Amino acid sequence: MSILVRNLPKSFTQEDLEDLFFECGTMVSCDLVMDDKSGLSKGFGFVEMSTQEETDKAIKTLNAKVIEGKKIRVKWSNQEKKQAEAAEYETPPPRDIPDDVWANANRTAPEQSEDSE
Repeated sequence: MSILVRNLPKSFTQEDLEDLFFECGTMVSCDLVMDDKSGLSKGFGFVEMSTQEETDKAIKTLNAKVIEGKKIRVKWSNQEKKQAEAAEYETPPPRDIPDDVWANANRTAPEQSEDSE
């Protein structure tokens, strides 16, 4: 139940991110990505909530919230979304393709008649 948080202010701290998600439920982990050179936030982070309900609540509550003049984006992280989609995906039944499906593939266009001049 991992969440991607984007468009955070550069001045945001790990504690700010934790405080932001605190009211949505229990966090399993919270990581703000920092720039090694400047020591400032790179503007995004990842939060993992303890339940599906808390994850949904956090996304619904915090997505598009304005912080320091910036509208943040809160959504499922791609990895989590891909895993959820894969779990729900069922293999479709095999298609019945006729043996002569390519029989007409090499057919050429009818030649123009010489009478058209």
